Order: sequence, then C-alpha cells, then structure tokens
Amino acid sequence: MHHSFRRALGMVILVSLTAGEARAQLYGGYGGYGGWGGWGGGGSTVQGSIAQGAGFYNIGAGQYNLDTAQANSINADTVMRWNEYMFLSQQEANRREYMRRARIMKRDANAGSALYKRVTENPDAHDIANGDALNAILDQLTNPKVHSTALRLLRDPISGKAVREIPFENASDAVTISLHELTGEGDWPLALRGPTFEAERSAYREAITKAVKEDEEGSLSPQTIQEVESAGARLRAKLEAHKPANKVQYNEAVNYIKTLIATSRLLQKPQVDKILAELDSVKETTLGSLLAFMHAYNLRFGPPQNDAQRAVYTNLYPVMAAARDRTLKDAADGGDRPLARDDRHPVEFFSGLHLEPLSSGSGSEKK
Repeated sequence: MHHSFRRALGMVILVSLTAGEARAQLYGGYGGYGGWGGWGGGGSTVQGSIAQGAGFYNIGAGQYNLDTAQANSINADTVMRWNEYMFLSQQEANRREYMRRARIMKRDANAGSALYKRVTENPDAHDIANGDALNAILDQLTNPKVHSTALRLLRDPISGKAVREIPFENASDAVTISLHELTGEGDWPLALRGPTFEAERSAYREAITKAVKEDEEGSLSPQTIQEVESAGARLRAKLEAHKPANKVQYNEAVNYIKTLIATSRLLQKPQVDKILAELDSVKETTLGSLLAFMHAYNLRFGPPQNDAQRAVYTNLYPVMAAARDRTLKDAADGGDRPLARDDRHPVEFFSGLHLEPLSSGSGSEKK
C-alpha cells in the first residue's frame, strides 16, 4: 500500500457509553451533520467531529453497536486521521481525472497539472459552470491543514432553493482508489494469503479494478458496486468455512474484511432526499452548513444538467472563493507541514464494528 494512503481509519461518531455498550450515533450532535441551521451540537467542525463520508451510515443503518473498548479509542484525533486519509484519496482521484482529460485532448502529462492549476487558481467561466472550480474550493476548505474551528464560522448566506438545485454526486472515485490500495498484493493479512483464498482474492481485485476503471470513465453502475460487495461477502464466507487455528490471524482477517465491507458501502449513492427536503421549509442556510453536509456524505458538485443548475454554480462560486480567501488567510494551522502519517493498518478502527448490520444494511443491531 502506498504510504500516502496508510492511515488509521475512522468514522463519524458520537460515543455514548452505557452499561457495557457503546453506540455510534451517526446523525446530528457531535458525531455528524447537524442540520441546515448550522454545524452539529457541541460546536462540531469538519475535522473535529465529522468524518468524511460516514454520514452515509445513518441512512437506513440505525445505530451500530461497538465494543466498549474500541469505542473508548474513537476520538477527534481518529476522525482527523480518517479525514486526512480520505482527503489524500480525493487528491489522487483529482490527479487521475485531470490526467485523463489531458489524454482525451491528446496533450502530454504536464497538461493535466496545468488544467488543475487553472481550475484552482484562475478558473474560466466553463470551469465554474461545470462545477470543477467549486470542487477545487471544496477541497481547499476541507483540507486537514485548515484549522477546523474556522469552517463553522462560514456564515455566508445561501438560499435553500439554490442548494436544492445543486446536482450532488457521490465521490466514489476516492473510495475505489482506497479499496484498490488496501487490497494490494502485499497487503492481505496472513490468514487470507495462500492458495485457499486465491480465487476470492482474485475476484475481489478484479471487481475493484473494474470499479476504479469505471469510476475514472464516468460513474459506477449498480452492478459493479454489487460485484464488489459480493466479492467481500464471499471472502467472509470462505474465512468462516476455513478458520485458521491461530486466533490472532483469524481476528486480523476478520477486521480486514470488515474494512472492505464497510468501505464498499460508501460506493453506494447516499439517499439524502430526506435531508434535502428540509430545505423546503428553510429559506436560507449557510455555506458552513452546505460544506458540513457535503463532507459528511462524501458529496461533490456534479455536472450541471440545465441552465438553472449552471446559474447556481455561477452565483455560488464568488461566495465560496471569498470564503476560501478569508479562511486560508486567517485560519491556516499547519502551513506547509506534511499531513500527519500513521502506519497502523486502517482496519484497526473497524475492529469494534459488528458485521451483521453492516452487511445487511437493515439497521438491525447485534444483540
């Protein structure tokens, strides 16, 4: 696995300890997006309390039970490392996308960097209207180097009607890249290596390789997502049928498979219609609320489909650009420091997550 992607994996949570159990509250409060009136309760922030993409687990998932010991280890630092992990994955996805565009235009590799530089620093009208320039600012404002408390101060007003017009899309490309990195040839746990699991390993790598290619060329199909999830399920079933005698190796393999299954859930488009419907009764929200919503549900500004959506982008861009300039000037926290590295395997986080509701998606809790 490339070192830039080796991070401790976390999720957005509010740990509520009761007698012998801990529940992950995945919507509202400390652990998630707090509504169109602002950030979640307790002064939550993107880096401090909201883990990128993990709001998805609230949709039809109910509450997950965590082992108490594992829940005690989940804190703001864990969330911060997950955000860094996902941020780096998104930057890799961006790099590949601009290189792909350069190839289409039959330009050399440097053209991809030039395109990115233009979109980020001096976008033209087309870059703004198609959402590229807005996504560049989204990345800048949610960069882990930016001091987290600055983001909830973005009170720039945005009409609820305008937000409803935005064609949000799931940032699945960052997830497919992460899964591809996670399942590199030398990254499988010991219990899943060898000829017994060769077919299952190959099937998973084939499914995720297909997903990466499909994502780079457009959008993931439901069939491809199902193939990735089915490959993970077959790995789990094969492990249960061939449990290694060594309990340490078995637990390592279980936690690794949990990570594959949990992460692959993020490939599905989050059903956020209920949350967006709240805007029907909210005339005005804020840029901070919009950023929190997009960050929590791993959303990007998608290609506009009509003139109304393009107009929203054109009007929203100067608001975001001004907020970006203020934030980067006043709230830079780490300067040019490299993002913090942690070589612990991402599966450490999921060691406390039960697979039953995760696999079924029913939201039922393990008793």
